[in-house]
Amino acid sequence: MKTAFISIDVGTKSLRTALVTPKGQILRTSVLPIHTWRSAGIMEQSSEDIFQAMMNSLKALLSEQTETVTVLGIGVDTTASQVFLTESLQPLLLPPNNKANILGWFDHRAIKQSEKINQLLPEMIGSPFKKQIPEMVIPKLLWLQETYPDVWNQCGCILDLYDFLTWKLTGRLTRSPHSLFNPELSLPCHKLGIFLEHKVQGLMLPAISAIPGGLSDEIAEELGLSAGLVVATGVVDGCAGSLTVLGAKLNEENSLGQRLSMIVGTSSIYISTSKSAIADDAIWGPVPSVIEGLNHNIVGQSAVGALIDYIIESHPAYNELMALTKTKGKHYSSILEQRLLSIAGNTEDIPLLTRNIHVLPYFAGNRTPLMDMSLKGMISGLTMDSSLDNLALIYLATIQGLALEARQNLETLTKLDFEIRELFPSGGLTKNKLFMQVHLDVLGLPASMPKEADSMLLGGALFASVASGYYKPEQAIKAFSATDRALFPNQNLRDYYGKKYEVFLELYHDQIKYRRIMQNADTKKAD
Repeated sequence: MKTAFISIDVGTKSLRTALVTPKGQILRTSVLPIHTWRSAGIMEQSSEDIFQAMMNSLKALLSEQTETVTVLGIGVDTTASQVFLTESLQPLLLPPNNKANILGWFDHRAIKQSEKINQLLPEMIGSPFKKQIPEMVIPKLLWLQETYPDVWNQCGCILDLYDFLTWKLTGRLTRSPHSLFNPELSLPCHKLGIFLEHKVQGLMLPAISAIPGGLSDEIAEELGLSAGLVVATGVVDGCAGSLTVLGAKLNEENSLGQRLSMIVGTSSIYISTSKSAIADDAIWGPVPSVIEGLNHNIVGQSAVGALIDYIIESHPAYNELMALTKTKGKHYSSILEQRLLSIAGNTEDIPLLTRNIHVLPYFAGNRTPLMDMSLKGMISGLTMDSSLDNLALIYLATIQGLALEARQNLETLTKLDFEIRELFPSGGLTKNKLFMQVHLDVLGLPASMPKEADSMLLGGALFASVASGYYKPEQAIKAFSATDRALFPNQNLRDYYGKKYEVFLELYHDQIKYRRIMQNADTKKAD
């Protein structure tokens, strides 16, 4: 009989569950879509939709086992999204949608509020995020309070999405140090006129701990599991994913600080984990690690996979590309990479195809190091070519632009004396060979690829293993981290990407220059 942990991972578009052995082997997965309302600057979801997807996914996961598996615990990680409930803990529907009660991590409507906070409170006491951007929780709350005061007054409880799901599993409202609300935020919130005392319910628990009482009788019966089964406190997905890759082949005490976890999917974060507790306006952190004495310092990009999807979907050749994916049975990335190979003639020359095409990937602003969500995307080198080959070239230039933005972030860490020598990737885009190779070439770093292709799905299991007492944190990180191959940068492209990086920085400076020019433009009509 095998033993396993249940891992629940909630992303932007889907919810995934998995049975994971204590050695980090995924036995089975179940994936279901979740509904997301997205438009320019808006991302909303429904907590009831996500909860139902979780239950349906768990039922499918547990009902189709080919052999008996003893479940030892459950762990949950989700995006950094906030759930709004009434005083009776029912969904508080958010206008003008009136179908959703979650402000998703990618919701950017609080731009004015984030600017207001940065002016009034240059440093957010009690927060590792010294400079606020619209994705963060305090600007979102201020936006809701100022835009829909009646709705704000009806709000009785605000939960991070992972805390919401652990509540639904256990019937117990809890929070952990990973939760975006903590008592230290009360003072800055009060200064902004945000009073959270009656909206922040739940027992504060230590990181990676078992929620008192465990799995509720009702949920246990519905899933066919044991009542009281260990359920770990929740965590944001990026931190969970980081811990499932950093512990591979970790022997030297100081080597952890030389590793950079690279979590790439719809968005990206790069996490440096070390003893250094460095605070800087250009990064997020320091965030205390689950391992005592260590800290996480974070940089990242708001739109990565989301930007690639946008570029492809908005190109005139999109329908042609989608037709090929159906007839050939391949992912669009494979088809576009084959087109690039056909144009270049060989793999070595593919990066050089964009010598005159450059992308500034700030289509959703800049998360770090500039923390300016008002910045815009730019493409230089457009023509009237609407062919599939042209789409392939712009696709390549977009990936290069994203890698150059990652280099901008890496240089920020380097200037703060972080000595990064190796990447440890996880996330959906690690399966895109071109994406990964371009990033290694631009960053000039090797990467240890995870043995488990869906390593992000290991995060919840890792937390469950610690909460259940099966492992200590250090043991769990090593047990769930495994690599099977290394990738290396092409050093012959160093000078080429050095020039591309110069153009990347010039595009940003040009945008700022254009803003200055237009700032004093006369908008009055001539007589």
